[in-house]
Amino acid sequence: RMARLREHLPDLRARTLTRRAVPVESATPLSEALRRANEAGARALVVVDGQGNPKGVVREAAIVGVPEHRRPWVAVSGLAQDLTDGMKVPAELAGEALLDRLKATPATEYLVVEETGEIYGVLSTADVERAFVKAMARPEA
Repeated sequence: RMARLREHLPDLRARTLTRRAVPVESATPLSEALRRANEAGARALVVVDGQGNPKGVVREAAIVGVPEHRRPWVAVSGLAQDLTDGMKVPAELAGEALLDRLKATPATEYLVVEETGEIYGVLSTADVERAFVKAMARPEA
C-alpha cells in the first residue's frame, strides 16, 4: 500500500488539479461574478483589489448557500476566505510536497500561483482528495 502510495503521489500535481478562476473585485455582486466565470469557462472566483492583487478565494460552499434570487445583492467579499500565505500554492507543487503544504494550512480552497505571482487558479481540497482516492484505487502496473 505504501509503495502504491509512493508510486502515485507524483501524479498529484497542483497545476493539473487546479480549477480555472476569474478575478473579481470585492464589491462585485455574486450573480455578475458567476456570469463572468461562466463566460470564461471558469469554476472558481478569486477576490482581487483594485491593482489585481489576490485578496481572497470565494468558497464554493458559500456560493451554494446563497439562493438564486439573492445573488444580485450579495457581494463576493462576504463569501470569500481571506488569503493567508499558506493558502498560496505554487503551480509546480506536486506529490508529497503538495500534500504537506495543504496539511500545514487546512482550507477548503487554495490560490494557485505561477512563479511570477500571477494567479493560475484555485485548488479545491475536494478535487485533491478525489484524485488521491482514484490514484490509490488504480491497479498496480
